[in-house]
Amino acid sequence: MTPYRVAYLVSHPIQYQAPMLRRLAAHPDLALQVYFMDDQGARLYRDLEFGVPIQWDVPLLDGYAWRVLRNRSPWSAGDHALRFIHPEIVRALRRERFDALIVHGYAHVTEWLAFAAARLVGTPLLIRGESILLGRPATWSARVKRGARTALLRRVQGALAIGRLNREFYRAHGVPDDRIFFTPYAVDNDRFTAEADRLRPRRDELRAEFEWPREAPVILAVGKLIPRKRPHDVLEAYASLAGEIPSALVFLGEGGERAGIEAAAARRGLRHVYVTGFVNQAEIARYYAAADVVVLASSHEPWGLTLNEGMCFGLPVVASTMVGAAADLVRPEENGFVYPVGDVPALAAVLRTVLADPDRRARMGARSRSLIAGYSYDADVRGVLEALRAVAAPRAYGG
Repeated sequence: MTPYRVAYLVSHPIQYQAPMLRRLAAHPDLALQVYFMDDQGARLYRDLEFGVPIQWDVPLLDGYAWRVLRNRSPWSAGDHALRFIHPEIVRALRRERFDALIVHGYAHVTEWLAFAAARLVGTPLLIRGESILLGRPATWSARVKRGARTALLRRVQGALAIGRLNREFYRAHGVPDDRIFFTPYAVDNDRFTAEADRLRPRRDELRAEFEWPREAPVILAVGKLIPRKRPHDVLEAYASLAGEIPSALVFLGEGGERAGIEAAAARRGLRHVYVTGFVNQAEIARYYAAADVVVLASSHEPWGLTLNEGMCFGLPVVASTMVGAAADLVRPEENGFVYPVGDVPALAAVLRTVLADPDRRARMGARSRSLIAGYSYDADVRGVLEALRAVAAPRAYGG
């Protein structure tokens, strides 16, 4: 079978997407060319939300064909629609005549140039993104953007849904079910589950190294310490039960709220609250392996890959109602809980339930690990191939 020649346009190398791109490129039915708008992530850069310089310590550019396009935008600072303007993508699509184009997102001029070029040359367009309907403001600008999105999505040949709420988003914008294909948001399950198995016997050793309590259950809150992640909700919930249930709270991350969290913990006399600072990908498994439950309290989170990661380590997961992944990954009472965003007493109540019963924690963690197996890069490859068979021209068979 002649491979499908596929172009994939994305903003920059992303640590969660690179393994998926390798899987796609390695499949015999696919010939993949990735176009990046920027090389951020593959080089040292300053993340404004983390507030520290970052260079990811896992390979991001190995195993697939890639090219960084030249940005022509004079307004490349910040994150806005004019940040990326790459006319080169038009020339590439006209020259190469791919069997399909996958575009991740639609927030910048470059993506819209790609949409127009694909339509011009007759290349089937598949769109993938993180958008959900939760928490979208009903402003006039939001209505204008919705109209533009609807006009676009009604014309795409296929939408690659990362989960249930993302599928509902596409439906709400006029994409019929037979043009929506499941390509779940995933982490490197193979790597994380292997690390979980390797590190499990070292749990006590890791806790001693981190100076965490050896026996007390540990709540792990992973992510940038910024208002949208609502880290103070987690701290307040923990404070309400710390005197009742010996436990610890670890914030795995960095950001502008760090000083406030540390000051609030000190004022309350909470001895077992820890803030790690930024932890890179090669080290993050050690913290999951030493923890007991993962919590994500965000006020808006289109997905929330920290839930995927925690589930690979066999951990129960707790998420707010504004975390998109909760609709797919959290089965209440089975592997975790969903609570109303901002409701600190409700968050404390579900954490109390998880922390108080080690046997229940173990059962919920085992369920997490079994559930996450379906949200994998292999499932992404299957979804992309299903979409290509549906939208691309019939393939030629040869000897």
